[in-house]
Amino acid sequence: MPADAPESIARSVAIDGPTASGKSVVGRAVAEALRIGFFDTGLMYRACTLAALRGTLDIEDEAAVTAMVKSLDLDMRWGEPTDPRIVLDGTDVTPLLRDPEVERNVSLVSRISEVRDELVRRQRMIASREPVVMAGRDIGTRVLVEARTKVFLDASTEIRARRRLGEELDSGRQTNFDQVLTATRRRDELDNTGHRAIKREQAADDALVIDTDALGIDQVVERTLDHYRAMNGATA
Repeated sequence: MPADAPESIARSVAIDGPTASGKSVVGRAVAEALRIGFFDTGLMYRACTLAALRGTLDIEDEAAVTAMVKSLDLDMRWGEPTDPRIVLDGTDVTPLLRDPEVERNVSLVSRISEVRDELVRRQRMIASREPVVMAGRDIGTRVLVEARTKVFLDASTEIRARRRLGEELDSGRQTNFDQVLTATRRRDELDNTGHRAIKREQAADDALVIDTDALGIDQVVERTLDHYRAMNGATA
């Protein structure tokens, strides 16, 4: 760990994996157990996408989207560890971030390297204030490189699609497995730039890789907590 890395980053938990691999569910449970904030980086990308759509920008104009993102007043706050809230220009926009239009366009925003650079800077700044359980893309390989606890969650495309289908139906959205499977594959294709850690071979060298296909959430959470305790001391 570099000498100037804040201890709060070192004590944070970095969770990586492809879309719908269980990062958010596991991350929230780990955050609850450790009583530190759950940081879903995807919410930040969704907030940027929401801002771009509100501003009637061409979502594929990378320069315009990047300039907008750099100008945003964007932060993440917690009332409870498991309830991250995204504040955009002073307003909590969290309930708007699962809108289908945001869902369709978020990968177009997140694949812009300059946008990722800016959000990585902001994510590190927030994690430097206090330890967090951060889930998303490239967390262990780029955002929180100094974190002692790194986990990569892997799962098959079909299992991930079934999990996402359950989330969509629980939210009251009308969809089916074939539609969600197609959307999951599309997300994977957009994320597969060669520069993002979405496959197990792209995980950080010191990450614990967990195949979640045959495991329940409680089992994955316990393995993650065991790893955290091993990396931070048995009484952590």
